This record gives sequence, structure tokens and C-alpha cells, in this order.
Amino acid sequence: MCYNNNPPEKMQPVPGPAVCPNCGAEIDRDADRCPYCGYINKEGAERKFRTDLETIRKDIEETRKEPSRALVRGVAGGTKLVLAVFAILLVIAALGIAELFRETRDKPKLFLTAEEQAHASAYAAAAGEQLTQAYEDGDITRMAEIFDEAYSQERVSLWGVPHYEAGYAASCYGKLSRILAGWQDRSLTDHEAEELTYICFYFYYRAYGEDGAALFDPIREEEILPLITDRLGYTGEDMECFRDLVMESQRVNRSRVFRETSKYYKNYH
Repeated sequence: MCYNNNPPEKMQPVPGPAVCPNCGAEIDRDADRCPYCGYINKEGAERKFRTDLETIRKDIEETRKEPSRALVRGVAGGTKLVLAVFAILLVIAALGIAELFRETRDKPKLFLTAEEQAHASAYAAAAGEQLTQAYEDGDITRMAEIFDEAYSQERVSLWGVPHYEAGYAASCYGKLSRILAGWQDRSLTDHEAEELTYICFYFYYRAYGEDGAALFDPIREEEILPLITDRLGYTGEDMECFRDLVMESQRVNRSRVFRETSKYYKNYH
């Protein structure tokens, strides 16, 4: 049964996902914070803040109309009502600004110093060389170790190094293996269920691209497809219906996967 019966629309170019500067995870650009480490996404938070302010502005404009309405009705307290509503809205706005400041005050800096940038660049270059060697050796486990170790370092990102997508796929496969190892003995947590679904979708849609095809296409066919149909309960038709809902260009949007599939978690955890 297809969940999206509308005819496909012409795909419009969309910006890729943002990368959390704190943990390195891919996040929705509109998210005000990373759903995995809680770090404030400045771009999304500013956009949300501007949207909230615009909503408040419109509410204030509406309340300004209240005095004339009150006069027509002969209600002497109209002006007091406007002032009270205005004061409440100002308090809400002030609380929002204070909360945003509190959340960001003690977080890591958004920008690196020159020394931090030099260290991050040197680390990424060395890790990139190691990743290339492991890729050429076909060592998926070693690729995952290099990728995960890099992202355990504060303020280090491997984005842009050769075989980045293959390294990311290796990391995803390692996480998948660890989740499956304990699935027989217990129920999945919500986070594990979300992680498992995202990884399966990532492999199903071959988001690792041609760079990882030789290493991960066999894993996709032999392990991921049976897992999707036998354990998660999605048919091939289901997955094709999900495609337009969860893809951004050639990338799988983790937030969209969670939003579109969360109601089906009870199928497998």
C-alpha cells in the first residue's frame, strides 16, 4: 500500500543538510538544535527566533485593533486589555531570548581559533590518509574506527576528505551491527529504533553513492533488504513510496525519516 499517491513533482534543488559543529551529525537546517547532542544550530535557532518575533508582531497588530472594537461595543476596559496582552507578549519574548542565551552561553564556540583550526585541519588530513588506506584495503571495520575516532575529537570534521561517504557508511554499519547484537535479548530504545530505521533507509537508497558501491552494495543486498522486509515490516513498495518523503537530493534526511516512520516503530520494538 503506497503512502503517497500524489504524482511525483518536479524536483527542485534544495540545500543539503547541516552538519552539527559539536558532534558532526547531519541535522535538518531548520532544526533549532541537534537532536543527538542538544547543541544549538545557530542558523535554525535564528530562523525560529525571527519567526516567533514575527508571530508576536502580528499578534500585537491584532491587539491594537481591540480599542476601536471595545469603543464600538462600549467597553471601557478595551485599552487595559490591549496593554495587558502586550505586556504578556513582551514577557514571553524576553523569556525566549533569555533561554536562547542560557543554552548557548556555555556551549563550545561556533568558530575556531587559528590554533584550533590548524589542529583540526592536521587531524583531518592524517585521518583522511588512514581512511584512504583502509578503503583501498576494503577494511570496513577499520574505516569505521577511523571515522568514529575523528568525530570523537572536539571540533574535528572529516567532511570533504576522500572517501568520506564510504567512511560514513562504514560507521553506520558498525552502529547497525551493535544494535542488532542486543536486539534478541531486549526491546530497542526509541533512540535505537530511530537509529536503526535511518541506517536501513540510508543503505536502501544507496546514499553512500558510487564511492561506497563496491563495499556496501553486497551488504545492502544480503543484510539490509532482508532486515527491512523481515524485521521492520516494510515492503519494497513501501520503501519506494517513502523515497520522495525522506530524500534531499541524493541524501537521506534523518529528521524526515523519523517524522515519516515513527508511527510504525511498534512494528519492531
